[in-house]
Amino acid sequence: MKNRDKWIAIAFLAFILIIPAVTVVRGFLPQEDVVISQEQQDALLNANGTMQDGAHGNAAEDTAQTTQPAQPQELPWFTKVQNTLNSFTERLFGRTKLIAFNTELTSLLTGGTYMESTQVLKGKNDWLFYKTEMDGHPIWDYMGINHFTEEELATMAANLTQMRDYFENERGIDFYITALPNKEVIYEENMPDTIARVNEVSRSEQVAEYMWENTDLVYIYPKQQLIDAKEKYQTYYSTDTHWNQLGAFIGLQEIFKEAYGTHADLDSVSFRVDTETFAGDLATIAGVTEDYSQDTYFVFEQESADPAQYRDEVCFVVGDSFSGFLSTIAKGYYKEVHWIYTKDFTMDKVDELQPDVIIWETVERYMETFLNENLLVK
Repeated sequence: MKNRDKWIAIAFLAFILIIPAVTVVRGFLPQEDVVISQEQQDALLNANGTMQDGAHGNAAEDTAQTTQPAQPQELPWFTKVQNTLNSFTERLFGRTKLIAFNTELTSLLTGGTYMESTQVLKGKNDWLFYKTEMDGHPIWDYMGINHFTEEELATMAANLTQMRDYFENERGIDFYITALPNKEVIYEENMPDTIARVNEVSRSEQVAEYMWENTDLVYIYPKQQLIDAKEKYQTYYSTDTHWNQLGAFIGLQEIFKEAYGTHADLDSVSFRVDTETFAGDLATIAGVTEDYSQDTYFVFEQESADPAQYRDEVCFVVGDSFSGFLSTIAKGYYKEVHWIYTKDFTMDKVDELQPDVIIWETVERYMETFLNENLLVK
């Protein structure tokens, strides 16, 4: 018994010492494999526009670069040590496989009900959800525990009405607002039973009802349409934080219904299938792309759009990462489409593009942007 325990201890010590040693050696060798560090996880979410304050590569062509680089500052010694340790652990040999192994082991030990990740929540039927608390609060939104106050709702209504009045009365630009529900709300049947809904009216629905009852804004909230579509189509990725192009098509058609009185069904247009083994950002940062390469990646075929819906206008889409696919679909219906992220929006861009239409989009977890009273003075 003692010999067995001794060998177990030796094996364990060898394991925990070999990995750092190999990491040091590999630091001097060319690297071939990609390690998904926390910094790279954030970079991935930033690059596709998921994180509200991140980089926005997909909209770069329409985004004004106005930020000056920050001046370097001397860091305290303990911060330097911590950064060095973080950098080393993120480069540990086999880290990606260890993350994936830990994720799979945790899922196995919990009967497939839990995934070890700071940002990914494992749901039912192999659906993954975004559980961040640093990029909005999608789980709080789903639970219905972060409703806005009456004062905040009134401020939102006043801000959006002021924007509409300015663009339409002063600039002659049609102004349409669309708010989109989080994936958790649309596919709640795939959320784990451990996350209870305290209030089934999420805050995006709360805001929509307030706008419909207290303003004359063209305010589109396509929650019910996206839920109805589930009977035939999947409109959000199961492994990603976003809707897919089928969902974006539904969203744009609801805008057209409210703004122009026209509408087309998904059955009337065509989508190309690029792959049926797509693994989204959530699968990537959880280290489970091999087991979760399960989504179909649809691409809208613009030539299938109904010519009767064509608008000989310049459309300017302003929003978060969800507006990327919204602008993609819009290119089949407008003469010209431009897209920019809300944080990068400036009036100079409006002067440059001279749009006929502005579509202002926000997903549920970013609805605080409606509280920003300075959007028009940027």
